[in-house]
Amino acid sequence: MLARETSRHPGSVNRELNDLIGVDRRAEASTDQLREALEYVGDRLRALGKRRGAPPGQEAADFASGGDPPF
Repeated sequence: MLARETSRHPGSVNRELNDLIGVDRRAEASTDQLREALEYVGDRLRALGKRRGAPPGQEAADFASGGDPPF
């Protein structure tokens, strides 16, 4: 979603997220690192939604319910 919303290549976004959480490959990440990446993506999508004037509550999707990453 972040790649699409920012008009960036998905590989570029993946590299950014991997750098953010300090891994070469997402499979190496701990649960806490994955949560950190999800929080970052959620924050970015919410900021993009606010900038574009999305209605409150619809600025971004809720990625994880119950606190666990979906992957």
